[in-house]
Order: sequence, then structure tokens, then C-alpha cells
Amino acid sequence: MSSAPEAPRGSLRIGSVAGVPVHLDRTWLLLALVIGFLGYQSGSALGPGIGLAYAVWLVVGIFVAVLGHEAGHALVARALGFRVHRIVATLWGGHTSYDATGATPWRTALVALAGPAVNGALAAAGLVASIVLDGTASSFAWAFGFLNGLLAVFNLLPGLPLDGGAAVQSAVWGATGRRDRGLLVAGWIGRAVAVLVVLWVLGRPLLAGTLPDLFDLFIGVVMGWILWTGASAAIARAPLEQLVHTVRVADVAQPAVVLPSETPLATARTRPGIVVCPDEHGRPTLVLTGVEGPVDPQVPLSALVTRVPDGNVVEVGPDDLLVPVLQAMSSTQVPIVVLTRDGGRVWAVTSAGHVDAVAKRSSART
Repeated sequence: MSSAPEAPRGSLRIGSVAGVPVHLDRTWLLLALVIGFLGYQSGSALGPGIGLAYAVWLVVGIFVAVLGHEAGHALVARALGFRVHRIVATLWGGHTSYDATGATPWRTALVALAGPAVNGALAAAGLVASIVLDGTASSFAWAFGFLNGLLAVFNLLPGLPLDGGAAVQSAVWGATGRRDRGLLVAGWIGRAVAVLVVLWVLGRPLLAGTLPDLFDLFIGVVMGWILWTGASAAIARAPLEQLVHTVRVADVAQPAVVLPSETPLATARTRPGIVVCPDEHGRPTLVLTGVEGPVDPQVPLSALVTRVPDGNVVEVGPDDLLVPVLQAMSSTQVPIVVLTRDGGRVWAVTSAGHVDAVAKRSSART
């Protein structure tokens, strides 16, 4: 998408990393409570004070790990020329929002792997510190290193929506030239990973002859659900990617005719194609999308047309790919696009409904 998505409602901007805004979503506080509770339980055996300190340390540690992970994505994305919108820390960890226009397999893979690489570096730093330090400080440093190592390994699992899945998607995309196939492969692997996570949480204690802990089971099922949902979203997105890379503008174009806005409806109805009228600035942004109910045939088109944003007038030819058309619809959330060529001459109109119909027919053939 070429437009910057809005920050999550209720999120708080807490700073920036290399000019990239960092937002803290209110749901992250739930994650902090869970991590803090687990930390207190682990440290309270050495006394309430140690338990409280360990809880605070783990909350800070998970925040640094998440922020470092997302900063890795953001900085590499910027270095590769992508426009980065923001970093958001959420209940499920975090995400980096950036404009992926012009993405290639290797650039996508580099951005994806940058996050786990930062966690790997933080893990190494924590483990080295645990060797250098003594006593409680050493234990705290080891916990920080272990936490980052766990995040790095988990995110490298080869299924979407994890970073390792994005790398698999990029590899398939690069090998086949089809991004949609990469999404399908990495998405189905992601579903398998989701199932394996739940089975691991269930099976590990059962193999040891005990029942699963209810809290561990809850966390495992939630993680599995998140992974399954993300993988399923990737699979569902594959037909759109196929559409973007295989369907041409001519396949979705509907013939158009340009008429002055003062033209009577009766005259417009005798002309073939969708009617487009110039606005007061001469831009072809007034479209006759349909006439409902009884209407005086002599009413001028100016009373019936719908105005579309300037961004929905797109200069493309019949043999071009759909990328700029879909970007226009996505950016403005208006489902009608006027197609021009040769310096602004209107030759067709398309709509989201027509694009969807063509996409379904294309998917049925493949």
C-alpha cells in the first residue's frame, strides 16, 4: 500500500527509533502483566523482593527484545529504500508497518530476517554478561539472553506469519517468480507449525506421565490460534497476489465515454460504455455509476454522477499490471477507478466488484 495506515486506536506514541515513530498499544499492558506474574512466581522463591525485581526485569527485558526485533525490521527496510510508517508494540509482541512497494524476494527476506538477527545479538550479549557478572545480576543477564534466544528461534520457524515463514515465502517466490505460490507454501507450513505448537504443549507433559498445566495449555492454544489465523490470512491473500501478477488492466477494464456534465441523461443512455464527466477543473472524476428509480430523462448528468478522488484517475495501458489500480482503491477506499492513457485520455473504468469477478474466474482456471 502506498498510504500510511493509521496507528491503532488507543495506542500511545512513546518515542522513535531513527526517526520511525514507536507506539505502545494498550493491549501490550496485558502482556506485561502476564510476563510480570510469571517473573514474580519464578523469583519469589528467593524472597518477595527478588521476585518483584525479577518481574520488573522480565517486563523490561521483553519490551527491549520486542523493540529491538521490530527496530531490526524497520532499519533494514529503510536501508533498502522502503518507507517505514511506524513500530507498534502489542499484546502479541509487535509489528512494523512499512510500504512494500517495489519489494523483491531477497529484499523481503532481508527485512524479515533482520528481526531475529537482532534478538540473536541480544541473546549473545545477555549470555556473555551472565558469564562476566556474579550472583543475581548474572541470573538476570542469563534470563535476558535466554528470552532473546527463544524469540529468535521461535520467529525463525518456517511458516507464516513468523519471520522464518516470510523467508520461505521469499525463497519460493524467487524460485518460481510467483509471490502467490510463496504465500501458499509458507501459509500451509504455518498451519502445520500452529498444530505442532499445540501438540507440543499437550504431548510434552503427557509423555512425562503428567497432565498439562492449565496455564501452559492456555498459552499454547492461544499461540496456536494466532499462528493458524496468520497462516490462514496468508493463504487467503494468495489469490489476490496471483491477480496482481497475472491479470492485466485490459482484463478488468470496462469501456468508457466522456460527456460534458450538462449532457441530458437521455443522450447519455444512447452512448455505449460507462459515462465519465470532467469536473470543474477538467479532471475526469465524475462517473455515472447507475441510476435508481424513475428519473427525468432530461436531467443533466451533473445531478447524477459520483465524484471520485483525483487519486482514482490512474494512467495505465491495457497491457499493464493491476498494481497501480489496486493501490489507488486501497489508498482512497473508493472502489471506482478511471483509467487514462496518452497524457490523460479516458479509455475505460473499472471497479472493485469487477476486479473481484475477474479474480474469481482467474482462480477457477488455475
